[in-house]
Amino acid sequence: MGQPAIENLTRFAVEPVFAADEEGRPLLVPVVKATYAVGEGGLEIAEEQVPVSAGGEPWGPPGESSYKYEPEAVPPKVATDVVLLGHAQGNGATEVMVALQVGPLRKVVRVVGDRVWFKSMGSVARSAPRPFQAIPLLWERAFGGWDRTPEDPKQHRCEERNPVGVSFRSSARHFEEGLRLPNLEDPAEPLESFGQRVTPAGFGFVGYDWEPRPKLAGTYDEAWSKERMPLLPKDFDPRFYSGAAPGLTAPGHLRGDEQVALVNGSPRGRLSFRLPGVPPPRVRVALARGEDATPAMALDTVIVDADADQVLLLWRGRVPLRDGPHDATALHVESEASSAKA
Repeated sequence: MGQPAIENLTRFAVEPVFAADEEGRPLLVPVVKATYAVGEGGLEIAEEQVPVSAGGEPWGPPGESSYKYEPEAVPPKVATDVVLLGHAQGNGATEVMVALQVGPLRKVVRVVGDRVWFKSMGSVARSAPRPFQAIPLLWERAFGGWDRTPEDPKQHRCEERNPVGVSFRSSARHFEEGLRLPNLEDPAEPLESFGQRVTPAGFGFVGYDWEPRPKLAGTYDEAWSKERMPLLPKDFDPRFYSGAAPGLTAPGHLRGDEQVALVNGSPRGRLSFRLPGVPPPRVRVALARGEDATPAMALDTVIVDADADQVLLLWRGRVPLRDGPHDATALHVESEASSAKA
């Protein structure tokens, strides 16, 4: 497959992604990814730009761990996802509240030091939380995981909202001495009794096969296999492409000039800055037939990486193609964010 020539007049990463729409028609998705450094005076365009991660980047073994970056070679999202990467800063405390606000979105997660379940006087109890300096804000530290205590593998169950987490048991009878409790909790729904099922709490990307995303993918039944395959089901919901944690998907697309505040999530202390107040990058696609296309580019992903002191912004657009990838001969990309200062 030939790639279109790219004339990138920005300092950002650019990737042309070829996909298909819901009806199987060819589609070009221009992806522009900007990396900003968090400085004392706000955001500045970073010297080193993080490339587009087409297949995503998990924190550990693929399929067994959560995503640091979800796959970015996807169609445009219908709303902006906001994701936080980093560590809760305990500084010797046994618990803190990590709070993130980006424009209209605000989320608070209670982060507690390490605890385990144990039996005392015939009852199941929780150990006291241990003081901590920093705890990673990963789904692996939230409620969830697998219950593999039954001998019959057919009876193994998982918490479908977070299969990589800890402390899930399908029955209170499935006790395990020393089983870890979650470090990350919803302040309104703490885990208080063994076998209790609570809502997993986190700031990272939700896996494609984690609930509720599979329900948005549509119905793959016999009727689909006879009438639609390999096209997407008629009831496919484009919200499937949104991978932010509950409460961190904006009502529509963010403009890109929103106020950001982070408490107890950065070793630098409280962070406060505004996203770059510049228009989206301008993309012009030269087509083999017809006039050039200028797709509207929407900011659909914001990643605050407090560990790396970076903010990543991803814009996507869509250009319908007549026959396929060879229709697009060139991409021209420019941005008003030409100076180092945001």
